[in-house]
Amino acid sequence: MFRYSMQWSSGMVELKTEINNIRNYLDLMNLRQDYEIYLSLNIPEELMGIKIPKMSLQPIVENSVNHGIENVAEDTSIYIKAYVSDDIVHLEISDAGVGMSEEQLEYIREKINTADSIEDGKEHGRALYNVQQRIKMYFGNEYGLSIYSKEGAYTN
Repeated sequence: MFRYSMQWSSGMVELKTEINNIRNYLDLMNLRQDYEIYLSLNIPEELMGIKIPKMSLQPIVENSVNHGIENVAEDTSIYIKAYVSDDIVHLEISDAGVGMSEEQLEYIREKINTADSIEDGKEHGRALYNVQQRIKMYFGNEYGLSIYSKEGAYTN
């Protein structure tokens, strides 16, 4: 994982490379926990070679573990799905964690779009904001993160 994060020869990597990094991250988390987090993929083989910003999916998975799954503390899965719609590739990451209230969800949606909302000296909220900015930088302002959640059930 460290080697992967330090190799910045390009800001873009193949989706399969990012998925392998997520597998390594979940293997490490599974060593630390008394429960198992499974990775379930629904990605057509032809999309595994697409280029995405490096470290754009792993921070989202890490948020799922830290904020959604860790509080449940039981065997669960993280689902990653990729599909094409109207010539746009969509990547979805879902967890079966604790979800968020509508207020929490609105707060996160605002935070990922506003640099001012990241408090100096605090890392909370920075990862999703950075992912959002990299997506917009590489693909344009019309692209980015969309977050949905149901309290007590999931975050997508």
